[in-house]
Amino acid sequence: MNEKFFDLKSEKQDRIINAALHVFSVNGFKHASTDTIVSEAGISKGLLFHYFVSKQGLYEFLMDYCVRYMLFEIGRTVGNEERYFEFQEKLQSAKINILRNYLYMNEFMKKASADRAAGIAGDYAPIDKYNASMTSMINSLKMPSLNTGISASQLDNLVNYTINGISAEEFSRPDLDADRLNDKIIEYLRLIRSMVVKA
Repeated sequence: MNEKFFDLKSEKQDRIINAALHVFSVNGFKHASTDTIVSEAGISKGLLFHYFVSKQGLYEFLMDYCVRYMLFEIGRTVGNEERYFEFQEKLQSAKINILRNYLYMNEFMKKASADRAAGIAGDYAPIDKYNASMTSMINSLKMPSLNTGISASQLDNLVNYTINGISAEEFSRPDLDADRLNDKIIEYLRLIRSMVVKA
């Protein structure tokens, strides 16, 4: 990547990043079209390749950019939270803040992980860094006292499946709304908490 990309006005940077995140998150690396990216960003193909030599270069830049941005936002929002459900609510708040600036960033990260699993070549070190950071945060949390028969890993899976399902449903709507998504996820997190935590 050409470091001069960051010399562009931030509005133009964000247009390019958002267009690329959108196209890659919908299509994956293999089927993403740079023609669609430049059309959506309102730039020329020559300009895109001036800053990112190839589609692969753009894709790998996005992974690195996303991880840096997301870990910063999560660290800023979550702070030193030690309790599981409070952490999950703050994490959701951070992801909503990310979504407000980069609508498809979370979806891009999911698609990049799926591309990797499908054997698409690339430098996925940023994804490893993100996953390691999130695992470290989760492992350091104080788990609540759970009802008999419910393990911490089952709770974490239940929370992740719920959040992913709600997010997929919201992203399939033509009127995607960050606040509605946030409210729904918080509602379900609190419902799960009431069902699994010992009274």
